[in-house]
Amino acid sequence: MLARWMESEVRLVSRDQLAAGARSGGMSRAMAIAGETVGSTAIFTVLSRLPPGLRSSPHVHTNCESSIYVASGQGRMLTGANLDRALLIQPGDFLFVPPGAPHVVVNDGDGDLVLVVSRNTSEEQVEDYLAPHERLPDQRKAPFAKPLLLDRCKTCRTPIRGPLAIVSRLRGIHSYGKNPQLCTRCETSIRGSEDRVVTILFADIRGYSRMVSEGPNDALLSVLRGFFNTAAPVVYDSFGVVDQFLGDGMKVLFNVPVPRVTHTEDAVKTALTMQERFSDASFGVGIGVETGMALAGHIGVDTVVDFTCVGETVNLAARLQSIAAPGEIVLGPTAWRKASALLDERGLTAAAERMELKGFGEVDIHRLATRKPPS
Repeated sequence: MLARWMESEVRLVSRDQLAAGARSGGMSRAMAIAGETVGSTAIFTVLSRLPPGLRSSPHVHTNCESSIYVASGQGRMLTGANLDRALLIQPGDFLFVPPGAPHVVVNDGDGDLVLVVSRNTSEEQVEDYLAPHERLPDQRKAPFAKPLLLDRCKTCRTPIRGPLAIVSRLRGIHSYGKNPQLCTRCETSIRGSEDRVVTILFADIRGYSRMVSEGPNDALLSVLRGFFNTAAPVVYDSFGVVDQFLGDGMKVLFNVPVPRVTHTEDAVKTALTMQERFSDASFGVGIGVETGMALAGHIGVDTVVDFTCVGETVNLAARLQSIAAPGEIVLGPTAWRKASALLDERGLTAAAERMELKGFGEVDIHRLATRKPPS
């Protein structure tokens, strides 16, 4: 008996040996005690980390029960059929999650919410959850689904959702309509209008006119839903502002109203992520990006005023988008100069070209093909 026990040894899994696990919304997971790390067969422990202001996606575990220890941070566990019951959680608390229990984890604090999760299966099977009041027949669905929204402004960290947002609302601060990840206080950082360096991105569905003339309206609406549902959250995550939905495309602003040193890189990352998300879509997307001066601010007539950008840079970005092939990103000269290092880091190459563009003369552009053209 003693010899058998002496053959067993305690195994250490240090923090740099954790194995990456699946993500859930803004929450990342790392496997600590599992078959992949120590060969365990009956107990499994995962470290979950949720950054400030983020939340997990609504989901259920279908094949396991979990015990959760709150190691650090504070927030809420939303549960119940309608996800309307909030359990406030803080360090030292434990949670039990049975199979089939819908839940969302929300970080309301200023630091990471760290959870130590133990479960009784080696592989966690997860399904997205839709509350009953959100399960509408197809004909009643809103055209565009809601993206995963933060509880705090992504820039200034002001609470804009959840229980802490009550104080913000009393002060007249809400989420900003053109990017719900930002707040209206950031939106009003520009008074009136002013000249500002901006980066403009235009994205457009290729072959849309043919779809309109040849396809049924239901199929067309499905394409639009797929495009906007995918593109808008990518923009929001990169500090972009959807200035306009253009029927079959969108105009996106970067560096306004909230300034960002990396605004050109933000735009190019957005373009690359968009093309990656649309790589298997039934349609192609052409994207144009340029950086330069523009008039930014609240522009309009009388009481009809909206925040936007106008000027030569905007027009050039639109022109670049018009010459982009499906799956292609066309960068203007300034955008290329500021983002070329980023593309080099990612091992991406772009084809240089000098092209005559109406209203601009000869312009040095760079074409970045992210999708093979159909054979």
